Amino acid sequence: MSATCPLCGKRKGRRLCPAKGAAICSACCGSKRRVEVDCPADCAWLDGAHAGSWEGRETERRRDARRVGPHVQPLSRAQADLFFLALVGIGAMRARRRDLDDLLLASALDALAKTVDTRQRGILYDHQAGDLRAQGLVLELRGIFEATDEKGRAAAPDDRDLGPVLAALHGALTDVRREETGTTVFLDTARRLVGAPAAAPVPERRLVLEP
Repeated sequence: MSATCPLCGKRKGRRLCPAKGAAICSACCGSKRRVEVDCPADCAWLDGAHAGSWEGRETERRRDARRVGPHVQPLSRAQADLFFLALVGIGAMRARRRDLDDLLLASALDALAKTVDTRQRGILYDHQAGDLRAQGLVLELRGIFEATDEKGRAAAPDDRDLGPVLAALHGALTDVRREETGTTVFLDTARRLVGAPAAAPVPERRLVLEP
């Protein structure tokens, strides 16, 4: 039976991580490689089908890390996990919404962050996105953080965790937009950080260890 991933403490560890000296889950491997994990160049998971989008582009890798690093650093471990979970979910949203750009995402993030902040002050009020096209995105963003527990009950992170995560996402996105280098620069950065969403579930390739 696989041990629990030491990075998230939730999923089963199925990929041997030489940097951590333990088996980690594929989600943490894909989202935290070279960002939170100091991956050695000869790691088997950096080649072939599992290669990251930074292969051969060290300057771009460092730039992407600088874009999110200052915003992730103040977060707790659980909050950082939610941050990268959000990046994965945003990638899936982008695959469904061809019109999605950084400006629309910023509008949706801002509305959801305001709703969470208001809720923390004891007031239940759903703030609307400034751009009407982004209103549907607010519901999709909320869905990223919602799940169903073992008993089928709806579960969501505590607002004390969700608030800082949304602030970190919005802060990183705002900083990237200030670069004025394109309309989807943050979305492109998120894609490189966590990888493209799979079109359909595929069997996970295992690392074969020779005796």
